[in-house]
Amino acid sequence: MAADVLSAAGAAHDPSDAAATVEAYAAEIAATGADHAVRSNLTLLTAALHKVGGHPALATRRRAARAVSPAHDDLVAVFTELGMTTLTEQQRLQLAQDLIGTVTGRTDSPRERARATGRESILDSFEHLDSMDISHILAPTSAPTRSVAQKRRKAGDLIGLPVGTRPDYRYPAFQLDRTQHRIHPLVRHANKHLDVDHDPYGAASWWLTPTDILDGRTPLEDLEAGDLTEMAIDNVLDTARRGM
Repeated sequence: MAADVLSAAGAAHDPSDAAATVEAYAAEIAATGADHAVRSNLTLLTAALHKVGGHPALATRRRAARAVSPAHDDLVAVFTELGMTTLTEQQRLQLAQDLIGTVTGRTDSPRERARATGRESILDSFEHLDSMDISHILAPTSAPTRSVAQKRRKAGDLIGLPVGTRPDYRYPAFQLDRTQHRIHPLVRHANKHLDVDHDPYGAASWWLTPTDILDGRTPLEDLEAGDLTEMAIDNVLDTARRGM
């Protein structure tokens, strides 16, 4: 995060490479078209600096930034001045990447890339329904509305996988008993114990994970084969909690 870069900054450095750093900033912002959003992020970061204004080190750095130029009308200029007088070249470039990444969804973090890849793999493992599909299935005699799926998701009955920044939700289709117009009772039983509202991808991965309790099969495979029971679900969950 940008805040981590700032808090890790050392003493003031000679800004002799300022032009190169500005060029790097400009190229990234121009390539992503993120000028407005970057400025919004700078507004928040500047406000954060003011909020911790009593910190001696930050106060010293702000005075150093003011010494570079007295002009403070442009928030981008103010924050650039502060960065040039407090951060190393590597830290400045990291800050630029962090700022742009927060508004474009781009990231160079290996952990974040791995997390995104894992989510894509989970999404690709299921047939999906959207909120309106859920409404048609669970409330077929009523006018379709997104709130039907939302309520079931927040109640912990239904896994909804968030996609995008808005986000939209994708509901794995295996959860629904379309004939009976309901969430499958065994799915609801398991989901209630899987924290589906706060960790939907983790809950979805549970259904895809082979376990010795089921002789190497996944809970989803046994559900689709008609072999899954509440007792088996409880045993798999208990084993996972014990870390076995």
